[in-house]
Amino acid sequence: MAANNKEFEIHSFKSFLTRYHVIIPMVQRDYAQGRTSDDVNRVRSRFLESIHGYLSQDGSSNVMKLDFIYGEKEDIWSKTIAGKLERINITPLDGQQRLTTLYLLHWYAAKKAQMPIEEYSFLNNFSYNIRPSSRDFCNHLLTFEPDLSRSISEQLTDMHWFMGNWNDDPTVNSMLVMLDAIRERFSDLDNLWEKLTGQPERIIFYFLPLSENGLSDELYIKMNSRGKKLTPFEHFKAEFEDLYERDSAEAISVSHKFDVEWADTLFPYRDEKNLIDKEFLRYFFYVSHILCYQQGIEKSRDEFQLIKSLYKDSLKANENRKYLERAFDCWHDVMIEYKGIDNFFSSFLSQNAHEDSKVSTYKYLWEYREKKQNFFHACIKLYQVNNNFSYGDFLFLYGILTYLLNRDIVNEEDFRTRLRILRNLIWNSNSGEIRGDAEYMHDLMSEVSTLIIEGRIDKTLSHRFNGIQEDEEIAKAELKSTLDSDSLNLLLKYEDHPLIYGYVNGLGTNHLELVDTFYNVFTLNAAPDDYFKIHCAMISVGSYLQYDNNRYYLGNGNRSTWTGLLHKSNKGGFEMTMDVLRELLTKVKEGETLDSIINQYTSSQESTSSYPWRYYFAKYPDMVRGADGEFTWDENNDYVCTSLNKHQYNGKHWNPFLNVLNDRLSGPLKEKYKCKIISLGDYGEDLSLLHPISSLKSVGNGFTYFEQGRNEPWIVKQTEDGIDTEDRIQFAIGKIKDLVDVSINAETGEIENTTQL
Repeated sequence: MAANNKEFEIHSFKSFLTRYHVIIPMVQRDYAQGRTSDDVNRVRSRFLESIHGYLSQDGSSNVMKLDFIYGEKEDIWSKTIAGKLERINITPLDGQQRLTTLYLLHWYAAKKAQMPIEEYSFLNNFSYNIRPSSRDFCNHLLTFEPDLSRSISEQLTDMHWFMGNWNDDPTVNSMLVMLDAIRERFSDLDNLWEKLTGQPERIIFYFLPLSENGLSDELYIKMNSRGKKLTPFEHFKAEFEDLYERDSAEAISVSHKFDVEWADTLFPYRDEKNLIDKEFLRYFFYVSHILCYQQGIEKSRDEFQLIKSLYKDSLKANENRKYLERAFDCWHDVMIEYKGIDNFFSSFLSQNAHEDSKVSTYKYLWEYREKKQNFFHACIKLYQVNNNFSYGDFLFLYGILTYLLNRDIVNEEDFRTRLRILRNLIWNSNSGEIRGDAEYMHDLMSEVSTLIIEGRIDKTLSHRFNGIQEDEEIAKAELKSTLDSDSLNLLLKYEDHPLIYGYVNGLGTNHLELVDTFYNVFTLNAAPDDYFKIHCAMISVGSYLQYDNNRYYLGNGNRSTWTGLLHKSNKGGFEMTMDVLRELLTKVKEGETLDSIINQYTSSQESTSSYPWRYYFAKYPDMVRGADGEFTWDENNDYVCTSLNKHQYNGKHWNPFLNVLNDRLSGPLKEKYKCKIISLGDYGEDLSLLHPISSLKSVGNGFTYFEQGRNEPWIVKQTEDGIDTEDRIQFAIGKIKDLVDVSINAETGEIENTTQL
C-alpha cells in the first residue's frame, strides 16, 4: 500500500516475525515501558488496557493499529549456496518499544495456552542486541516454563541461569516488570493466543522501509525526538488515530503527518534531550482548549479526556478533528513558505523599536525567540507550564492562527492592520476584561475572530476588550484613511511606544507632530532617574495630578506608573495631565531641555520668594516615594500629604518633606560626625534625631519639634493665602544642623570636662 507516495506493509506481530528477523541494535535505547516512574506506569497501564480492550471485543472490525514502524532491511545471503537468500534482517529505527511489548505479550500468551514450541518458534526471530545480557535473557526466556499463578519476575530471577549482573541491565529489569503487568492484566482473557495470532488480525502496524522509500536516517532522529513509547505521547497518538476508520486514506494521512510533517514542524524547537513530545502535547492542549472555549466544553489537562470529549463524543467531533489537523498543518506550510516559523513572526512583529509594517510586542523571554517574537514557540514551551504565556498571549496567537486558517479570504496587508488593532485591545485590557473564565474567553475569541476575518469590532458581546480602546480603534480606523503617509507612520510609531501600548487619544491625533519629541523625552531605555526628571519637569509646567477615591497620583521612577498616567481610566484629571504633557513636549520641541524647564521654574519661584507645593515636587525628586506614585492629600492644606508605597494606607508610607530631609541629611551628618544622627521609619513616623534625642513632625505651616516632653513649632513664613515665602526644606535643614552641632559639641564638652576631672 502507499501513503503520501511511500510504500508500506501491513503486519501483525506474527506475520512480521514470520517474514523477517528483527534485531534491536546497540544504538537503540533500552526497553523502557517497564520502568517504574509515575509517567511510565501510566503509559504502561493505558497501553495494556487498550490492547486488552481490543482483544476483549468480538468482531473483525475491532482492530488496534499501532502506527508506523520504520526500519532498515538487510538481505542475508547463504555463504555456502550461491544465490540463496537465507533471511531478511530488520533493524528498527523506530518502534522498538512497541515491538518488545508485543514480543513479551506473545510469549505470555503462548505459555498461558501451553502451546508447543514450534507454534511460537517465530519468536526466535526477535533478538535484543543492545547488551549481551538482554540478548541472553531473551534466549533463556523462550525455553522457560513459568507458573502463571504467581509472579513471573520472581521465578525468573530465581533461575540458576539468571546472572546477578543482569539486575544492572535496564532492559532486563523493564522486561521483568512488563511480564508481571501482562500477567496481571491478561490472566482473565481466554483464547489470548488465538486472538493474537489467528484471523482476522486484531493488532496491526505499518512497516515502512526507509531506504526503499528514499528516506534517510534523519527521519529516525526526528521520530525519536518525540520519545517514541517512552512518554504518554504515543498512547495519545494511538488513541487519537483510533478515531478514524481503519486503513482509510484519512487515517493513514493523519498517522503520516504525526510522524513526518508535524514532527518536522516541531523538530527545530526540540528540548535539550532532542525530544518534542511535550511540545507537541502543549500545542494539542492549546488548540483543544480553543475548541473547549468555543463550544462550551469543560477544559481538561488530560489529553485522553480531551480526545473523548472533543474528538469522539462531541456532535462536532469530525469538524473538531479537521480543525486540529489544520491548526498543525498551517505551521508546516508556514515553515516551508517562510523557510522557518521564526521568519514568519519576524516579518510581522518586532520586539521593541518601531518598524514599518510591523507590530511591536515587547516580549523579552527566551521562549519568544527574542527578536523573532515567535508566539508559536512560546506556546509549545510555556502553555500550562507557567503564567508567562498569558491569556492575552493565548488570544494574540489565536488571532494569528485564525489568519493562517483563513488566508484565502484575508490578505496580508489587512492582517497586519488587524493584528495591530488586536495588540492594542489586548494591551489595554486588564484582568477584569481578559480572564480565563469560559464565558469571557468564548466572547473574547469571538471578538478576535470577527476582527481578523472581517476587520470589525463586535461591541454586542457580553464580555469584550476594554471599551475605551474599542472606541478608539473604531475612530482610528476612520481617521487612518484621511492621514498622509508621514502622519500615519507617526500615529503607528506612537502606538508602539512601550508606555502608550496603542492608546493615542491621550496625546491626541491632532498633535502627531509631538510624537518624535515624546520618544526623545520618554526614551525606550529610560532609567528611574530619567523618569523622576520627567516628573520634575512636568510639575514645573503645571499640576498634572490625577485622583480617585481620596488618592492622588504623580509620576515616579517606575515605567508602569507612567503607563497608568498616560492612559484614560476612571481617575479624574487625565485631561489636565495630557495638557501639561503637551505643553512640556512643545517646550522641548522648541529647544528647551528638561533641566532648563525645571531650573527656570524653581529659580522663578525662588526669586519671588514664593514656594507653593509644586515647587517642592519640582525641586526635590525624593518628595515622591513608593511603587505607584500614590498619595493622600489634605483638602485644606497643600503642604499636608502622605506618600504611599501601595494603595493600602496600612502599608508603608512616608511624609514627603520628612523623607527629603532624611535623604538629604542622613548621609552627610553621619559622615561628619561618624555616627548615625537621624532616621525615618516606614510607617508614617516622625523624623527621629538621635543627637539630641528628639523628633520632628511635618505640619501645614512648617514643623513641630519634640524634645523631652515639650514641643516647639518651627513656623515657616507664609503669605495670607498660606503660600510659603521661604523654602521649608532649607529652613528645616538649617535648624537641624544647628541642633545637632550644639548637641554633639555639648556631648564632647562633657567628655572633655570628665577627662580633666
